[in-house]
Formats: sequence, structure tokens, C-alpha cells
Amino acid sequence: MTRKQKRILIILGILDFVVIGVLAAVVIRTITAKPPTPPVVVQAQISPCMQRMLDACEMLPAPFSNTASVAWDTTQLYITLHATYPTTTPPAESAQLLWTALDELKAVLLSGCYVPDTITIALTAQGSTETIQYLAQLSGQDVSAWMTGTLPEENLAAQSHFRQTVQTRQD
Repeated sequence: MTRKQKRILIILGILDFVVIGVLAAVVIRTITAKPPTPPVVVQAQISPCMQRMLDACEMLPAPFSNTASVAWDTTQLYITLHATYPTTTPPAESAQLLWTALDELKAVLLSGCYVPDTITIALTAQGSTETIQYLAQLSGQDVSAWMTGTLPEENLAAQSHFRQTVQTRQD
């Protein structure tokens, strides 16, 4: 074996030891490493007023379902409700469920919660073939006046914005 071949073999032998050493260090580090800490889950805090409104919505009787949602800040309150009927189409009186929701809102507001500038109630009334979506938008000032009795229910309804859309399922 020539001198050049011996040097190459020595260099390759040293490289083998270095590679084996690095691999051994990686394996040992992996085995002794602490498991990753689980991510910290931060739950959004719900204001007491929002929680009261959610609780009130959850307690609404049938045909309401328990899938209500509430978004409430200083300027706006948005309530989403669902009602399910066993009939093909929701009855014409299903729009009255908006007043049921408004009565529950009144109780929550009278418990010391602030009245936002705008209150929106979205109600989806669903039958087996037809779904009616109601959207009522009210001024917080009008709702306050209604709660104190200075604005009659008829005037509150007349001053609110109301929209109704009907969707029919095609089979």
C-alpha cells in the first residue's frame, strides 16, 4: 500500500468516527430530551352579560334549538337563533319568535347589562322543505325606551329594520 493510500484510509477512518459520534449524540439527545410541552390554550373570556344572554337563549323552549350564538360589544349586539319545525314550512307565526328573543334580551338588559347602540337578532326558522330567515335590527335607544315603557311595542316594531327571506329546498 502506498503512502497516499494509507493517508486516505486514515482520513476515511477519522471521518467514520466523527459521523458515528455525531449520530450517537443525536440519538442520545433524542432519547433524553423532554417531551414537548403542550400548547397553552387561552380561552376567550366571555363578559357576564354575554354569558347571561347565551344562558337565556339556551333556555328558550321548542321550537328553538340550543345552537344560539351571541356577539356583544359596546356598540353592537348580534344574536343568532335557530328554530326547527316538524312541518314542511315554518308557520307564519314563526316571526313572533323574534319577540320571544327580545323579551329574553329585556330581562338580561334589566339585570344591569349595558344597551349597545345596535341590536340585531337573526332567526332561522326551518321546516323540512322551506327555511325562513328573519333579521331584525333595532336601535339600542329604541329598545331602552321600550323597556322603560315610553315606546310602545308597535312603535318599536315600526322603527326597526326587518327583513325576511325564504329558501325552498329542491329535491
